[in-house]
Amino acid sequence: MEPEYVGIDLHRRRSVIVRMSPDGELLPREKIDNSAMAPAAIAPAGPNPKVVVEATYGWVLGGRCSPGRRR
Repeated sequence: MEPEYVGIDLHRRRSVIVRMSPDGELLPREKIDNSAMAPAAIAPAGPNPKVVVEATYGWVLGGRCSPGRRR
């Protein structure tokens, strides 16, 4: 199974999560409140999705929320 792609537009209070299928089909976007549970919003993308986070001052937070992260 090919991984989905997930893009996260990180803001101070809320973020927007956009998913794309391996075929390039845009899936419904989701606005979430930033909280400790926020990373769970990418769970529908399945195991090992390819995730990108917009370059921002919140990059430290984004890195800490990603347990299997690579640098």
